[in-house]
Amino acid sequence: MAKEEVMPDLQDAYKKDVDKMIMMELENMRIIAGIKAKKKKKKKKKSKKKKKKGLKLPGFKAIRDIEKTDLLVQLI
Repeated sequence: MAKEEVMPDLQDAYKKDVDKMIMMELENMRIIAGIKAKKKKKKKKKSKKKKKKGLKLPGFKAIRDIEKTDLLVQLI
């Protein structure tokens, strides 16, 4: 019973130690061969769609949401 409780913890610790040793050996081999470790590629960010800028006219903010036909009707 005690063996069943302790064994998984020991196996995890053993795996971690072995992984660390393998990584150290890989780094040493890369140093000897003169090869740099590969960098992970970064994900590209999605670009946001830019809003169309309106005309730079005084009072444009007040009329930008009104349709052109409605503006023409108001002028006539």
